[in-house]
Amino acid sequence: MVTRTTLFQRSTTPKNMKLSNLRQVSGLSLFSIVLCLANLDSAGQEIIVRPSRGGGMDTNAPMIHVDVFYDYKANKMHANVDTSHGVPHMLPLPVGYSFAASSNYSVLSGKAYSLQYAWNPGGVFAPPANAAVWIECINASPGLENYDGPGNKNESPPRPYTPILGTAGSPKLWRWYGRMAHNAYAILNPTNSILTATYRVFFGDEITGARDAFLEYADAIVTLTWTVDPVPEPLVFRFGAVSDAEGSSLSMLNADAFTAKSGYAVNMAEVSMGSQTSRFGCEIPMIALPATESNGGPEPGHAALGACLELELLSLDGPAGGRLSFCEPGQQEPRFEIAAGGVNGRQRIQLSDNDARPGADPYGRNEGRRFTADRAGLYRLGFRVVDVSANGANGEPLHSPSEVYHVYLQAGLTANSIVRDGTAAITKFVGTPNANFYLERTAGFEGAGAWQVVAGPLKGMSRLQKLVDLNADGATYFYRLRMSVP
Repeated sequence: MVTRTTLFQRSTTPKNMKLSNLRQVSGLSLFSIVLCLANLDSAGQEIIVRPSRGGGMDTNAPMIHVDVFYDYKANKMHANVDTSHGVPHMLPLPVGYSFAASSNYSVLSGKAYSLQYAWNPGGVFAPPANAAVWIECINASPGLENYDGPGNKNESPPRPYTPILGTAGSPKLWRWYGRMAHNAYAILNPTNSILTATYRVFFGDEITGARDAFLEYADAIVTLTWTVDPVPEPLVFRFGAVSDAEGSSLSMLNADAFTAKSGYAVNMAEVSMGSQTSRFGCEIPMIALPATESNGGPEPGHAALGACLELELLSLDGPAGGRLSFCEPGQQEPRFEIAAGGVNGRQRIQLSDNDARPGADPYGRNEGRRFTADRAGLYRLGFRVVDVSANGANGEPLHSPSEVYHVYLQAGLTANSIVRDGTAAITKFVGTPNANFYLERTAGFEGAGAWQVVAGPLKGMSRLQKLVDLNADGATYFYRLRMSVP
């Protein structure tokens, strides 16, 4: 695997690093950045792998037994979970890796998964005549999937990875085959960080699983738990109104997910600009919600018929000298360009497609609009939504303007800040998805100035995150961020 590393040292520190401010923090010095990108193989193709026990590429995750046995004296089934290894964390494959499409385990493609839990014989016991041990899924988090595989590593032939325990319409009863059974648990696009499933383990008819003839044998109830990184809401800014009544205010309906208050940051990747200085760009889809069936509506939160929505840019904070430009779809030249600290509200972006016609649907779906920054750093863009129609009383707009919103735009990999808190050095930065981040330090660049990892890995989440050196003990240190893509 090819690795490319770029080191920004003292003479090439990006201006947004604010070196003079960092020098004012006692015991801290230059903050440099290492960007470490792992590419695909030389042919640019995805690498085919087998599933790992811990999900993703995690081959070191511990096995976690669910020990099943029957206590004849107590007339009770038991299913005890080994909690000494913590809670499994589901992981998807990283970018650049995939499962063979013809394999049984291709059902895990694109999903976060884990194979750590194993139904395991916890003692010697035999089912009653004409009975078998069955497992029933009583309740599970929405979207959680169960598959019969991979089983024990010595299983031959391999388990088939068929859906079980209610997955894909399968029966919620599964006959356990009495040997260590590593089943696969997976989820596509999780929305919560914690997943659970509750199972009943019991003796039932060896063919049907019916319990009627074996009710004197008490069952066991066990709950399994996983953690998982939720998939963020797709990046689309959705605009409408508090209500469609005249005079009500306009609104960014999913502001809680994307504004600066949430910590979310839109990542602006480096783009090729020929011989020009490196630039960073992103596309932000924007929708003014439809009010009529002809445009797929009406959607809750739409503005009034006849309203014409526009985005009014009010402020831009960012690195000194940084500029942000805006291009409409298909255009090569920016429609406008604004400098950090220089926005005055004259720049607007059309959202509705109705040209402010009376009674027209306020709908507009705008994709391919591109923002470009000319300097690396964290930008903070302020805007509000306004109605530019004259279809209200006395020729006024139908809606009053929205509140002012702010969103973060992160251009490239930079540190937003580094501060001292006692013996800790706290670094804030924006982490991109599908990458791990590390904080490293050295006592000096010359001589034996080896870099030491002091925090991480931390998985990027498209939001402001922290890495902390807990032992910044008063010495002068140089710090850097390192990003790696598995």
